[in-house]
Amino acid sequence: MVFVEIQRSKKEINSIRIHGHAEYAEHGKDLVCAGVSAISVGALNAIDTLCSTSCKLALSEAYIHIQVKESNCMLNTILETIVIQLKTMQESYQNYITVNDQEV
Repeated sequence: MVFVEIQRSKKEINSIRIHGHAEYAEHGKDLVCAGVSAISVGALNAIDTLCSTSCKLALSEAYIHIQVKESNCMLNTILETIVIQLKTMQESYQNYITVNDQEV
């Protein structure tokens, strides 16, 4: 299962943590993991290119963490886009990805 944990404060995203494997199919053929990876890595590249000083980014095998240091409009748009895309995946693959979006 892929776990997505979103933490917000006053509706703004403070962090996104993605970890785990979907186990939808065998390694190399897992469409859920491939989709999550494409969404996540594409977003990390956008953050790194457009607003790198606003976040702390971590990426390793089956783990991504985005920690907001300084919020801005462009960063918020990228982060909300990640959330929308991952929630859309959850609608079709609820047995393989779970998104927990919480206010802290």
